[in-house]
Amino acid sequence: MRVIALFRDAAVAACFALATTGGFLPASAQQTTAVLGASSRSFNPGFANMWIGGPLGLFGAVTPEVAPTNGASENLQLMLAGQITMSTGTQDVAFTSVSEGRKLPIVIPCVYLRGNLHRVSVLPDSPIKDYTGLKGMRVGVPTLAYGGIGYLKFALRHAGVSEDDISLVAVGDGQQAAAALTSRRIDALTNADVDVARLQKLSVPVRVLDPPDSVRKSLIAYVYMFRKDWYAGHKTEALAILQGLIRSIIVLTENPEAAVKISYFMHPESIPSGISLEQAIKNEVDVIKLRAPLIVRNSAGTDKWCDFPKEAWTDFVDILGLKGKVDASEFYTDELIAKINAFDEDKFRAWARDLKVPDTDADIAAWLKQQHPPL
Repeated sequence: MRVIALFRDAAVAACFALATTGGFLPASAQQTTAVLGASSRSFNPGFANMWIGGPLGLFGAVTPEVAPTNGASENLQLMLAGQITMSTGTQDVAFTSVSEGRKLPIVIPCVYLRGNLHRVSVLPDSPIKDYTGLKGMRVGVPTLAYGGIGYLKFALRHAGVSEDDISLVAVGDGQQAAAALTSRRIDALTNADVDVARLQKLSVPVRVLDPPDSVRKSLIAYVYMFRKDWYAGHKTEALAILQGLIRSIIVLTENPEAAVKISYFMHPESIPSGISLEQAIKNEVDVIKLRAPLIVRNSAGTDKWCDFPKEAWTDFVDILGLKGKVDASEFYTDELIAKINAFDEDKFRAWARDLKVPDTDADIAAWLKQQHPPL
């Protein structure tokens, strides 16, 4: 698998306009290479399910490439322009665009992350005990464009607190967020579950607030999305892509150490400095184990990969603040669900658990060429 660089800025905007008005690039008669758009330029091992499947041979006849982008908007734009085959994590910006009157030719055949990944944390001695205690407080967020803000407002409404009763403060991630909280520049911090884990790795003691009872079962949806015309003409390839990504998730959750080692081999620039490689691997394994409950097969009260209940879509649209403005069922299809799930999962899980990645780059390269997964 190789990582490709793509154009941006004015060219992206022009392609977005072309795509949304129906001027699509023609779909090829037969495509064996798929470009998977990631909504980040960071190759953090916690999201290694996006790229480890290629060298492990998990996509069958399809060869995946990963295109890092500057976030969900660019990721979606490049997919609509025909430069990316499939985008990930673009559901928020897509549904927001639809609510503003844009007609997006998109289809969602798989929801891969299903659950609440956003957290609100405070210092251990904070007087804030629950979401009602956030009234009148300063709440930090990574950026003012952070997707968790929608969840925060949704949960506050269910706690009887108006969004106008809190002050949002952009504080960044990692050590910047930690400094804002420990210096008490903010009273609480909203970020993702894995970010909370990383704060704790930085020895920042935080206490996570329990969400209101009425939103405990509300699900966040992170999706695999295709351009509608490409998908209509390439369902065999789409199925191979989705099965490959699901198999990659299984490797990530069944054998996180192997996933991290392969990821670091592929993207050594992501290895953190200041700690040993062994400690870096251990830290990322802990993060993956924390995220795993949201990406396993039965994470949404269903026992099928990619499935997402209709009532969950209703809550998710409400979380985005788009209730009554978007009908997610217009874009989601379950037509491939049965086929996506039609593989010997027990056999594949056993294979994933037995993966033993060597220690040196040369040995890993040779080892990867020898892998023959049970597809």
